[in-house]
Amino acid sequence: MNEHPDTHALAQARAQLQREIAERQAVETRYEAQMAQLRAEQARLRELAEMSSEWFWEMDEDLRFSKVYGGGLLVSSSSTDAQSPLGKRRWELPIANVAPEQWTEHRQVLEARRPFKDFVYQIQSPLTGQLHWCSISGKPLFENGVFKGYHGMGIDITERKQVEMRVEFLAYHDALTGLPNRALLQDRMQQAIAQAERAQEGLALAFIDLDNFKRINDSLGHAAGDALLREIAGRLRACVRESDTVSRQSGDEFILVLSGVDGVQRCIPTLDKIMRTLQEPMHFEGKEISASASIGVAFYPQDGATFDELRKKADLAMYRSKDTGRNAYYFYDEAMNNDAEEHLLLRNGLRLAIERGEFVLHYQPQMDIRSGRMVGVEALLRWQSPTFGLVEPGRFIPVAEDSGLIVPIGAWVLEQACRQARAWQDDGLPALTVAVNLSAVQFRRDDVEATVDQALERSGLPAHCLELELTESILLQDVEQVLALVRRLRQRGMHFSIDDFGTGYSSLAYLRRMDIDKLKIDRSFVHDLDQTADAAAIVEAIVEMAHKLGLRTIAEGVESTELLDRLRDIGCDEAQGYLHARPMPAPDFARYLHAHFQDRALPQPA
Repeated sequence: MNEHPDTHALAQARAQLQREIAERQAVETRYEAQMAQLRAEQARLRELAEMSSEWFWEMDEDLRFSKVYGGGLLVSSSSTDAQSPLGKRRWELPIANVAPEQWTEHRQVLEARRPFKDFVYQIQSPLTGQLHWCSISGKPLFENGVFKGYHGMGIDITERKQVEMRVEFLAYHDALTGLPNRALLQDRMQQAIAQAERAQEGLALAFIDLDNFKRINDSLGHAAGDALLREIAGRLRACVRESDTVSRQSGDEFILVLSGVDGVQRCIPTLDKIMRTLQEPMHFEGKEISASASIGVAFYPQDGATFDELRKKADLAMYRSKDTGRNAYYFYDEAMNNDAEEHLLLRNGLRLAIERGEFVLHYQPQMDIRSGRMVGVEALLRWQSPTFGLVEPGRFIPVAEDSGLIVPIGAWVLEQACRQARAWQDDGLPALTVAVNLSAVQFRRDDVEATVDQALERSGLPAHCLELELTESILLQDVEQVLALVRRLRQRGMHFSIDDFGTGYSSLAYLRRMDIDKLKIDRSFVHDLDQTADAAAIVEAIVEMAHKLGLRTIAEGVESTELLDRLRDIGCDEAQGYLHARPMPAPDFARYLHAHFQDRALPQPA
């Protein structure tokens, strides 16, 4: 008996349905397995994110946090935690160290739906209670042109900030005594002068130089000398008011700024107290040390209207004290101004020095500490005057800057250095980078960009073979203009370094923005590197900060193998100093270059 056709069709349909159900179940099984794997991956990623110092966040269209992943001890992602950012706007969080104008600018960016980068603030860890520095960046989210919120990431930058703050402190304070250094003193002095002008009152600047400090240092050692300087610093602080400033300049020199002092009679009691206090015996390792000081004083406004004027005149008065037997104080008067005559003679001589060919450049090598290879050369100006003889730069450069003559002198130095570097290349020597110092006055009075372009064009030196050394005081000018100029010159291929870093006015905020290659560590820090822990701390901090910013470091004034070995251990990149070679005229330096590259590397200390 044959099967009915409908029954056969029904059986086929049932079989087809069963196959489809089986296939669907297989698909669902695979889907569930994939989802389980995805959830496991997400859990692992979330766990890793929670252990990281970085975190990821999202905001909704009302600018409230909707998701937070990671952050370790810094960010709570629990919706039940009172300190969690979830459901809150950023300005509703317990954030510190953000100025009102910064908040206003940040909110304007968010409300304009624009991306932002490196918004920095401090926030307290919900787990440890400690304040951490954070930096966040974010981008707006859009779907079909409709704003849906923000997403971005944050990072804990506490360690970097601590390094920056440490270097910032060391840049504005004397490492040995903790007193303000020259840079901070100038800032304090400007504030004191502004206050004195508003209040129609005077102030005094006292220049203090210890008598016979070198004898004490040489006979009892550097440790005793350092102990004496720390003790002197403490005694000076105890002699003045909180509103006054005590600063260590260098060596055994200190400067006091006494506010609200209108003349000699109001200043004498403080000076007498200082003289008595400094003469009280001190003890170091069982030995009694007696100290005295020579002090010179100048008054604002009668003796000068600026820090430099007052310092110079107080310095003259201090030397009058030295000349008359020491252990005394003198007040500036016009009779002390004999040095003005020399200043005038130097200035007149400088006006003719270029056309008479009295200037000459000497060259000193810059060596890579690790390889011992020469990587650059610095051009150093010398003046052979028929009137004064060989004049040291420290004597005539300030006169050139005061008179504005540094502009044509600086242009001559730049072109001559470029010509010489090109001549060495034409002679078959490797292309070295030649470093030339630019004065702050050149930035202020000269078209530096045109001067540099002209020197390169006339000499034929490639731009990448020129390094321009900037002094930290350049940052006291129009910072944005300086930064823009550096960027434009960098685009041509030139290199930049900050000279004598740590002795001037560098703001770390500007340093991060300035497109430079190298920091030159001042010789005063290098000289004391193997003698005091404080000097070592400064050099180590500068090297660490520079490397974090992607910069190289070069130490000036390296005169011994011990210093070179210490710098190598610290991680400094380059060295310059008498250990390798003294500055020398171009013909002598050419022979030095040939010998160096013929031998491939000069002998290096172990």
